[in-house]
Amino acid sequence: MAVADPGAARQRAEEILGGDKFQEQRLPRPFKGLLEWLADLVRPVTDAVGRWLSRVFGPILDLPGGRFILLFLVLAASSGLIWWLASRRSRSAVASGTGHHLVDASADPAELERRADLAERDGDMATAVRLRFEAGLIRLVRSDRLDLRIDTTAEAAARQVADPTMDRLTIDFEEVTYGGRPARADDLERARSGWREVLASGRRS
Repeated sequence: MAVADPGAARQRAEEILGGDKFQEQRLPRPFKGLLEWLADLVRPVTDAVGRWLSRVFGPILDLPGGRFILLFLVLAASSGLIWWLASRRSRSAVASGTGHHLVDASADPAELERRADLAERDGDMATAVRLRFEAGLIRLVRSDRLDLRIDTTAEAAARQVADPTMDRLTIDFEEVTYGGRPARADDLERARSGWREVLASGRRS
């Protein structure tokens, strides 16, 4: 049996391991210099942000259970942001559902009030509040006490009318329609009597 030469075998192994197959492939990095320059450029900003975060949250983290406190604060802030975005989305959806951003001025206010009565009878008090507000706005427009444009908001409409009762009705409307507050029986009663008062004050003048 032929005996392999250890030296020749070692040399052969070195040749194989020295081939391209067993060498780390280094890809060209044409943007290395640019990336390093950008990193140097933004480093002062990131360092400043890190120091600011350390000053703001450091005292909280130093408290007993600081991590849990910080987590609670972050979750609370996130929930608040989500609620705010959802309320804006809800407000946009309500506005886009009519011919006008705030109300369809061509609608029949008497029909809106009839629908409000039906909604109230069915227990849908939020819809009743919204419909009575829309009916009141339309009557103000038709009595030339309100100029309703595409960008007119409920607050802007109340400022035009300049009536304290109208201000209260507008707050109820926005809290219920846009803010998601459940409507109560006193909201409905205030809507009925309040709109009678607002419209009557215009007729007396």
